[in-house]
Amino acid sequence: METGNHCYDYIVVGLGTAGSATCLELARRRVSVLGIDAHRPPHRLGSHHGASRSIRRAYLEGSAYVPMAMRSWQLWRKLEKDATIDLLVTTGNLTIGPPYSPAVAGFLASARKYQIEHEQLTARQVMERFPCFTMPEDFVAGLEVEAGIIFPETAITTILTQAHQSGATLHFNEQVESWQETAGGVIVQTTQGRYEAGRVLVSAGAWTGKLLGLAEPLLRPHRVVVHWLEEPDARFHLGRLPVSFWQIPVGNDAQTNDPYREFYILPTIPPDSRLKVAFHNGLEPCDPDVLRRDVLTGEDDAIRDVLGYFCPELQHHPIRSEVCLYIMTPDTHFYLGKRPGSKNVFGVALAGHGFKFAPVLGEILADLLTDTPPRFDLTLFSPARF
Repeated sequence: METGNHCYDYIVVGLGTAGSATCLELARRRVSVLGIDAHRPPHRLGSHHGASRSIRRAYLEGSAYVPMAMRSWQLWRKLEKDATIDLLVTTGNLTIGPPYSPAVAGFLASARKYQIEHEQLTARQVMERFPCFTMPEDFVAGLEVEAGIIFPETAITTILTQAHQSGATLHFNEQVESWQETAGGVIVQTTQGRYEAGRVLVSAGAWTGKLLGLAEPLLRPHRVVVHWLEEPDARFHLGRLPVSFWQIPVGNDAQTNDPYREFYILPTIPPDSRLKVAFHNGLEPCDPDVLRRDVLTGEDDAIRDVLGYFCPELQHHPIRSEVCLYIMTPDTHFYLGKRPGSKNVFGVALAGHGFKFAPVLGEILADLLTDTPPRFDLTLFSPARF
């Protein structure tokens, strides 16, 4: 690659979930865009790997997400059609907990407000339909019928291919070292060159806080251990078992500093046919540059204990585990917008629940970068809230 200054309208740093989709959307708008990634997505070093991600619209995290989730579903289907590839499969999605839990209450509030097809089930009804599950009789569940799973590696590959075909310039295995705002825009220095742009988006996952120069805990990386259980029977397979999200009351848990413990279970996906399970909170803060990626003996003990209560026949199945990363905000909502104190540098962080929104985030971030009036209320996600 040549050295020296190369000029673009926009530079996107990080080509994972949000960055890849933003490059695609900007390229479709016929502006010049350079996407830079320290690796070559999809890869196993960030937040977008792991074979499956849930997608749902009755959003338990708040009804402000629902219009975005609905639009994202439409855009995933359009991307499938454009690329003639399957990216999404419908499985249904269960949200499980006590009736007073924020997850169940949030699910039901979103489903009712936006008239999303759903069922409210008792514990007995859940266990009759899905006998692999065991739960207290006072638990309830919300079942979103038209929810499902996205295949993230295939999705990222498809989005980046479409971005390149639409005119985006993509640089892989190139690390951003620094950026500097100027009177006319931003200069970005990498390990392989120097580039100029009118505006820059930092969408680097766990490295976003570092690259934006934002002190923790505003954007704090967390180490997440994800587990795959081998040899589950056909009741756990895709098409038989919905995605499930569990919010379990634990009192004031010392590990989570939260009155609830949260975990999810995703059905097996061919050809590996392994069941995916992981905690969603109570995670370990980390520095992604010195991350311990190996999984130690005993790091599956806590998830096995949980399975012993709620899915007991899986408690002793063989487990394969892998590390991924979340970038968390203090309130667990997205961070979307202009970096405080900057004119032309923007950031995005997705707090561990953003992959399903990738295509609509591409639209939203492209709107922000191009000063296009937003089509959604983004108040909840504004960096100015901190």
